[in-house]
Amino acid sequence: MVNRKKSKVIDNNDIRKSVRENNGRSPKRIDKRGFLYLFFIIILVCAFVFIINKINNSYKVVQEVVSEYNYFILEKDGKFGIIDKNGNEIINPEYEYIQIPNPSKDVFICMYDYNESSATYNSKVLDKNGKEIYTNYKNIQAISENNTSNALSYQTSILMYKENDKYGIIAINGKKITKPIYDSIETLEYKDGVLKIKQDEKYGLIDINGNQIIEAKYNMIMSDGYYSENTKYENAGYIVNVRTDTGYKYGYINSKGKSVIDTIYNNITRITDIKEDGIVYLITYKNGLAGLMKNGQTVIENEYEKIEYDKTNNCLAVQKSAKVGVHDLSNDEILPIQYDEITFLGNRINAKKDGELLIFDSTGTKKTDGYKSVSKVENSDYYITINANDEYGVINKENVSIIANNYSYIEYAFDKYFIASKNNKLGVVDEFGNIIIDINNDVVQNIKGTKIIQTINSETKESKFFDKDMKNIFTIEGARIYLENNYIKVVANNSIKYFDYGGLEKQAKDIFIENDIYAQEKDGKWGYVDKNSNTIVDYKYEMATNINKYGYGAIKQNGKWGVVDSKGNIIVEPKYELTDLEPSFIGEYYKINSNYQIEYYTNK
Repeated sequence: MVNRKKSKVIDNNDIRKSVRENNGRSPKRIDKRGFLYLFFIIILVCAFVFIINKINNSYKVVQEVVSEYNYFILEKDGKFGIIDKNGNEIINPEYEYIQIPNPSKDVFICMYDYNESSATYNSKVLDKNGKEIYTNYKNIQAISENNTSNALSYQTSILMYKENDKYGIIAINGKKITKPIYDSIETLEYKDGVLKIKQDEKYGLIDINGNQIIEAKYNMIMSDGYYSENTKYENAGYIVNVRTDTGYKYGYINSKGKSVIDTIYNNITRITDIKEDGIVYLITYKNGLAGLMKNGQTVIENEYEKIEYDKTNNCLAVQKSAKVGVHDLSNDEILPIQYDEITFLGNRINAKKDGELLIFDSTGTKKTDGYKSVSKVENSDYYITINANDEYGVINKENVSIIANNYSYIEYAFDKYFIASKNNKLGVVDEFGNIIIDINNDVVQNIKGTKIIQTINSETKESKFFDKDMKNIFTIEGARIYLENNYIKVVANNSIKYFDYGGLEKQAKDIFIENDIYAQEKDGKWGYVDKNSNTIVDYKYEMATNINKYGYGAIKQNGKWGVVDSKGNIIVEPKYELTDLEPSFIGEYYKINSNYQIEYYTNK
């Protein structure tokens, strides 16, 4: 009998099979404990990677409000650099242009090698030491700010970069926010913290953290323009449109980015005078006819030729078949649609029919007191009236006439005073009709937010200022007025005066309480004194300005300006020929203001 060894057959599908190593040693098995240990390690590594990614992605950009200005653009011989708030030159003026996105931070976008054909620059970003930063991005630019609630020129927390003809966003500290995937990026007008992006010829919206608000699928996106004192533009929604075979069609998206109205209308406008953050009234046009929607629900069908809202009476003029009536916001009738013309004047509704003028109040009640307009003013004791002859007067809250209707114009000033016009001249009358300031001025105005009246006479060229008691406190030629936080400044040739909001004159030491020295006039000459009225700079100048927040004042001699520091040291003897009545200096550099470009400093 021949003994034969049985060959061992290995089933490749048997998960219990042994694994023979290449060196021919006996196969080893991976026991369950080892497998679990390896699995546990893999889980830990994955968790660690997830946490790290989570940390890296948790950075959130906040729209920064800049309160401290540390850096300014410097110009010399048509080239631009940077100075700090002490007047030190920190970036040489050698660039074609410089952007300072955030004046509190040392991030300076320096532009050079302008290409005329493409109207573009090359750019690099420098810090305060002149070191190039953010070198892993190309063509970095600041993003222009075009919102009225922000006084700065650029977005302060983000920048834009370009790669392969596409744009992306980084934070002001260089942290990447989005990949370069957009054809264009710009701030959406009248909507803080919202950016309009373009992709494949369509527009959408993202926030400053790169989060999508509205998908890029519209031909146009604009803010609806809603604004309130408390929430600013936060509750403004968006009007959008798309191009169709029959023209552009409009829709509406709310402030959260949710579509409320499909793009089926010829036009849409929001009634922004209704200041209720949670309520959106939209006048819509469909097939040429107007309707009204409230929070996406139809209130008035699209069957009117025109719908117009009146804020004072909180109602609507509606037109159909060339006749006009008045409805409230719930579409209840106030006046039937039978009039040829409807005009709102104050809290009166003027309705013309067959040449006859009928006057109603906001409830539709006919009025017979002869006033076609009765307008409330800030003081609830008074109402300004207009009679049938377009003459102005004033009644009190008991409907008693206190100023006769014999003026061509009246507006409320403050307390018991009114600015009145007659024969194209202006003056001030009180609540009894007494003339307090003669009606012989070309301009009479209540300086906004104060109880100060300014008058201007074109013949004498004089400006007169009156306090809250109508006492003449100051007369000067060629005055310019600056309204500050708690005082007004009146600047004229070689003169500066300060007043509180009631017209009481204030001294410089009452205004600039942190300064060590103050500009003061004596016998027609200006100098500087300290808090104890000791002379620090002799009274020898034609004019001197108070020390600004950067520690510098201006001195004028022989029509030229120089610079003094916060201790009274002369930094630059008067040599600059400037047209400013009150030039502003940082060190040896003076500020140039322009309506067409960002302000900068120079010493030329």
